[in-house]
Amino acid sequence: MECTPLSTQIDHNELESITRRIAAGRYFRQLDEQVLEQMLRRGELVRCNPEEVIFQEGAEQAARLGVLLEGSLAVTSQESFLMRLDQTGDVIGEMSVLRPGPHSASVVAEVESRLVMFPNELFTAPEHSAEVSAIYLVFAHILAEKLRITTAQTRLQHGNRASDEVQPPKIGVVDSNPESLEQLLALVQDVWPRGQVSEISKEKLLEGDLTQRFDLILVDPLDGESDAEVVPAIEGCVLASEMILAVSRYCTEEGNREQLANLGVTSFLSKPFSEFDCRHLLSQLRVSYYRQRELEQVEHAADTDRLTGLANRRKLDEFIEALVTLYPERQEPFSLIIADVDNFKHYNDTHGHQMGDVVLATVSSVFKTRVRRGDLAARFGGEEFVMMLPKCNKANALRIGEKLRKAIADEDIPYQEQQPLGNLTATFGVATFPEDAESIEHLLKQADDCLYQGKESGRNVVIGANPI
Repeated sequence: MECTPLSTQIDHNELESITRRIAAGRYFRQLDEQVLEQMLRRGELVRCNPEEVIFQEGAEQAARLGVLLEGSLAVTSQESFLMRLDQTGDVIGEMSVLRPGPHSASVVAEVESRLVMFPNELFTAPEHSAEVSAIYLVFAHILAEKLRITTAQTRLQHGNRASDEVQPPKIGVVDSNPESLEQLLALVQDVWPRGQVSEISKEKLLEGDLTQRFDLILVDPLDGESDAEVVPAIEGCVLASEMILAVSRYCTEEGNREQLANLGVTSFLSKPFSEFDCRHLLSQLRVSYYRQRELEQVEHAADTDRLTGLANRRKLDEFIEALVTLYPERQEPFSLIIADVDNFKHYNDTHGHQMGDVVLATVSSVFKTRVRRGDLAARFGGEEFVMMLPKCNKANALRIGEKLRKAIADEDIPYQEQQPLGNLTATFGVATFPEDAESIEHLLKQADDCLYQGKESGRNVVIGANPI
């Protein structure tokens, strides 16, 4: 590695260029550039050749923080690829600062790469000193941004509303030995009587060709006497299941169990095993599964409007915040649709609030079943609804709005013929970020103005915002 202290950097233009490039990174956008430049002056510009190791898994190394300037880095553990870091501003080594000791993963340059590395002494404070280094404040900012972005990603991944129906747990068993397979299938069916238990083909698992998700997979990753398929088999399980129970001779040695745990295995059982031990482990996993489901149901209830079953305002606000948080990194447009049931007050006054609730539930069912996977349908208040559409431009949002409008008009709703328009309908306003607005507040206003325009023009229409 070729290292050059940035404190000796004579070419101020280059330092300013490095500062601007890193400031555009996802973890540094909220940081003052002058503060960032002062921080960078305390680091070293490091040039790495392809396949050069920056951090070695298991090696005792002093705390060092690195910020990628250009190139591509591979993060691996137990010879398995974990992730690729190739965006300017990506950070490595933060765990060594939080918890000094052996590195939990290796970081290797895939191509010629440049980083800014901050040495150990910057993170060392005199004993009994109450002073905090400025770099620690920046470090805290980096961790906070990582948490904010990770939280946003999680919220978008869970944007689809979960079903209120309790689904039976799905359990798969992978074992090349017919006798062992039969025994495990019988034990699982006995301990999980309500579970959907099935055999999983080892070939399909290795090819990543499983068509469904499982709640638990029991797997023997060994292929006879060979351990060549252990890592790919477990990686296939991780992609397909929330929990993994490894049942294998491979679990006998502590080093192998540690490897499996790092790959994502939940529990272990060595072969040959007693039925008692297997039942005991399966019972523990069953308790863990149902506790998790109960927690998810509580979280779902906290995010759900009780009348309609759609997301409530709290969930909607979190989802919108997540979209805004990730937009600078992804640069993907997203759209917002506001819908309002036409002449709803007339329906309520004529037929009563109970029938009005039937209308809201029926309209909500249309939104719930016709938005795309990953979209969010929410009750905004009263008879108003909002649909958030990630990765959706204006043209697609208008098409989706038109489909929703037609679906509501085609619904068979009691007394709809007594409405002023001769049918029960809804009006829609559509706006897209950033084409139509520079902020979420402006986006909501744009969509609401379109909704008002639709009401004024006769209702039962879809109106899109004009670009700014």
